[in-house]
Amino acid sequence: MTTRLFVYGTLAPGDDAWSVLAPWTVGEPVADAVPGVLFDTGRGYPAATFAVASAEVVHGVVVAIDPAREADGLAALDRYEGPEYERVTVETVGAVRAFAYAWIGGDPAGRPVPGGRWAVS
Repeated sequence: MTTRLFVYGTLAPGDDAWSVLAPWTVGEPVADAVPGVLFDTGRGYPAATFAVASAEVVHGVVVAIDPAREADGLAALDRYEGPEYERVTVETVGAVRAFAYAWIGGDPAGRPVPGGRWAVS
């Protein structure tokens, strides 16, 4: 079974950190969303909290992780995300089970992003 990752910020295609994720992926990214709230941290990257019952959604893409290098890829991404984020399992609006990085760094001290879509920097 292929591991999937939902990304919503700087790891998304076309954004600053896509080069960190791209080497670990296979196939084409697919647009999707996950119930939750997206925040602008004011630090050049977003933070998302996920909640099944949320009336809002976080927009992003789902990417497939190369099964042959999954463990190394996820470990590299965990290091990149650091202690402010935790890799969690989410279910997208499109009914895809995927990992995502949820903010655990306390109050994101930013404002919610209207529409839940991070603008490519």
